[in-house]
Amino acid sequence: MKSNNAVIRLTMCAAALALAFPAVAQQAATQDNGQIPEVVVTASKRKESIQSVPMAVDAVSGASIQKLNIQKFEDVEKLVPGLVLNPADGRGQTVELRGITFDPDTGTSPAVQIYWNETPINASQAFRGLFDIGRIEVLRGPQGTLRGVTTPAGSITIASERPDTSETSGRLVQTFGSRQMRNTQAAVNVPLVPNVLAVRVAGLNSYTESGVRNLNNGQANSDRNQGGRISVLYQPTKSLEFLLVHQQLTSNEVNPPMAIGQPFPGQPGPALSFSDRKSVVEGPYQFYNRTKLTSLSATWDVAGHRLSYIGGFQQTAETDDRDTDIANVIPGWSNQQTVHIKGLQRTHELRFESTGQHWWNYMVGAYYSYGDGGATFTQKFPYFYPGPFLPPMEAILTGTTAPGTFGEGAALFTDHRFAVSAVDQLEVGLRVQKNRSYNQQYLDVFGNRVQSLPDDRAHMSDKAWTGSASYRHNFSKNVMAYASAGTGYRPGGATSFVTTPGLSADLINYKAEKSKSFELGVKSTLLDHRLVLNADIFQQNISNYIGRANVLGVRAGAVPGEAAGPGAGGTYPADLSGTINLNTNGDVLSRGIEATAIWSILPNWRAQASASYVNAHYVDAALYCNDGNNDGIPDADPKHVQPGRQVSVCRSNRPLADPLGNESGKFSMVVQSEYTHGIGNVDAFVRGLVRYTPARYNVTTGQHMGSFTPVDLFAGVRDPGQNWELSIWAQNLFDRANTPFLMPSFSPAGEQGGYLASLLPQERKIGVTLRYDF
Repeated sequence: MKSNNAVIRLTMCAAALALAFPAVAQQAATQDNGQIPEVVVTASKRKESIQSVPMAVDAVSGASIQKLNIQKFEDVEKLVPGLVLNPADGRGQTVELRGITFDPDTGTSPAVQIYWNETPINASQAFRGLFDIGRIEVLRGPQGTLRGVTTPAGSITIASERPDTSETSGRLVQTFGSRQMRNTQAAVNVPLVPNVLAVRVAGLNSYTESGVRNLNNGQANSDRNQGGRISVLYQPTKSLEFLLVHQQLTSNEVNPPMAIGQPFPGQPGPALSFSDRKSVVEGPYQFYNRTKLTSLSATWDVAGHRLSYIGGFQQTAETDDRDTDIANVIPGWSNQQTVHIKGLQRTHELRFESTGQHWWNYMVGAYYSYGDGGATFTQKFPYFYPGPFLPPMEAILTGTTAPGTFGEGAALFTDHRFAVSAVDQLEVGLRVQKNRSYNQQYLDVFGNRVQSLPDDRAHMSDKAWTGSASYRHNFSKNVMAYASAGTGYRPGGATSFVTTPGLSADLINYKAEKSKSFELGVKSTLLDHRLVLNADIFQQNISNYIGRANVLGVRAGAVPGEAAGPGAGGTYPADLSGTINLNTNGDVLSRGIEATAIWSILPNWRAQASASYVNAHYVDAALYCNDGNNDGIPDADPKHVQPGRQVSVCRSNRPLADPLGNESGKFSMVVQSEYTHGIGNVDAFVRGLVRYTPARYNVTTGQHMGSFTPVDLFAGVRDPGQNWELSIWAQNLFDRANTPFLMPSFSPAGEQGGYLASLLPQERKIGVTLRYDF
């Protein structure tokens, strides 16, 4: 069966490549000689060719973002196999890379850190509209030396377009599409002092609907983004440069899940299918975010050295207002939860490095970050149910962060490159970091205030060493092989908002995570720069990977070694105080292979294929779970707990899962290409994008979700100098629907509703885009 699946996948990929007589290589741009141009990246904090960097890097140019209609951050996953960007329902956005997932509710640092103009931002700030972007880079594997935040799985860097001090220019991009889609992007660049001072102003206004309407109030699911950016570049001398960028972006999203199935007898509502595209929540389900991002970079080249500074300031205000009774289990009642978040983050990085080509190049630097702010949430707290599916008597539960909550990090790092020979290079780096934080929360209900954490656990501090090493050998000018190793680190802590009396501290506390990665790769440019072949294999070992277990049954009075209970398999009834959420630790092993081929078939025809195979899974990990029959296999029963335990524990060797419990498949692939043909005074083109997304499995519910292979097709005309372009496009051309995860819905009393909840399945979208550069 496995061999048959492999044949099917290879056949599909070959067919996709043949059909890709659409698409665009990320590294390709129209050139008369048909050669693939060099791509310069900053993956190692230095500007250098992507073919010289001893690590796996995916680079997406601003031109590719425009050509392939990448308008949201989550759309970037279309171009990078093995990368999963999950926008969720408007909160709890996640990034997965090399099979390493992340649940933002853990409260720890992410598995993949996102950077905006080299300053770290969180996923909630990143999962918004993209506009006037110069480059996006995806760095795979632990980032433990040069980046601001150490991570186990990788980093994503987003760089906005820089001002140009030499000439006045601008761009207007207008898109209209199905589902009321409107996206307007504009940018103007003006040199105020030629070759010295320039300003660039850019803006975005976008709106789209998903086609889902609320059955109760008629409201349409929608997503609106509005924002602007101003960038100022000052170059008083050839050796001194300052770049100041400020951006404001507002997002307003209405996105309740779809309801599928039919209500139980006696409950209101019709039978609903995917094609109906209806939601049934009775209360608001809306997410509002306003983010202000500022970055300042300064570089000074002097006496064969460079002194660099990068500073960032982020200010975020977010409101999440949602009815958590998403399937309307209790008609006439909304289980409303409202969260208000305000955050400030300041970062500073200073680097001193040697420049030029020497037998020894060195870099030393320091990094500092400080974040504070606060969060409040209000949640209905039902305490008496008069009968099944009837509105309960309720109080209001309020949660707040304590005054003075903060997170602070400081680090020193160094990196050294040695030219061992004319064709060999050794690079080693080391970083020491120290983190401290205060994170106390309070819960108020019935006039009583409960402190979430003991004071000694609200104050956290830790210190860690991480590093990296690589060896590169050039077999020729265009063929390079490398071996690299790196380490990552995420601090431990205490799970927030766990207030069950008598719960063991060992359950609330979670350990720090450490990872080690090894990678072997080759990068080559062949056939007179008409073919690029890159590949790598890797293995990563993560000790105490930080995960999350939600909606857990708890029994505070459990006694170790006690006799079997009255429930199935000897379980005991869980406490009636409700379920809890806990962070977990477990060892993880991730292995895989990644490859990219870019081929300039003809001067006017380019193609690219990228693939990733990753096997990331737990290694005999003891994880918190629900196990209603004490068989050691996770299930969806939070009403019973294993004997002798306050929370059930299950051993796992399974793949890592996303916050909904979905395990991703191992193989993914992206195929792109573009064909251009001159017709009179214009160039006609056809380009396309094919992405194979693997099947998924949810172990708790037993759901299998099939693989998904959407095809995006673009056709149009443009000026031979690419000053303007008009394209007609179709996303998911063949209207292939991915199999969505169907979520059972329960009332706070544990009553299951008839409807199942689902995020939106993909559908075909068509539209037209006009780009004009001046």
